[in-house]
Amino acid sequence: MPPVRRGRPSIAEAEALSGRILDASWDVLLAGGLESFTFDRVARHAHIGKATIYSRFPGKVELLRALLARRIALRSDHLKQRGSDLPLEQAFCLRAADTIKMLFSPDHVLLERLIDWLEQETGEGHRMRVAAFRDAIESVGQSLAEGGVLGESTDQGHLPVVDPDRAGRLWIEALMGHAKLAYTEGASSPAEIERWASDYTRFFFAGLRAMVGND
Repeated sequence: MPPVRRGRPSIAEAEALSGRILDASWDVLLAGGLESFTFDRVARHAHIGKATIYSRFPGKVELLRALLARRIALRSDHLKQRGSDLPLEQAFCLRAADTIKMLFSPDHVLLERLIDWLEQETGEGHRMRVAAFRDAIESVGQSLAEGGVLGESTDQGHLPVVDPDRAGRLWIEALMGHAKLAYTEGASSPAEIERWASDYTRFFFAGLRAMVGND
């Protein structure tokens, strides 16, 4: 029988435990909201002792700040990887649909509530929201700068995007604006979202090609 290893956990083990605590916290929040959120509930859900949570997160603010950062990063990573093996325009169509669906999801509603709560408690919520938007804009701009747009004719190949950072900002603003309008009009079914994503992606990339042609 191999000896039982004792001593301090490795960095990977410590990170995995912190992630387990944060994932359990998210589940508890989704189930009961901020009003009924306690470390006791998180400990029971994660099947660990409450002292283990306090050893990593001294209080509610520290835990929820880390939770927000984790959820924002997971969302960003998902969208960056979505369709990464596809041509850029197809990938953007998938990302547009995923983004709109995400904005209608219970996860996003909870994320916004946590940002508002952190703003009230510490004044940090607005900064985190701005950072998340900035990261999204930079990610879109980088994808456009690296991939370019396919030219109208077969011999043009991929053309450089004019001002990819500005194009990224326009892309994000359009998605946010459409989500608000679709919510108001009740046009938020998956089929409607995917149809809009396809139409808008074609429109957006046609505009990018026109800008290249007129440059």
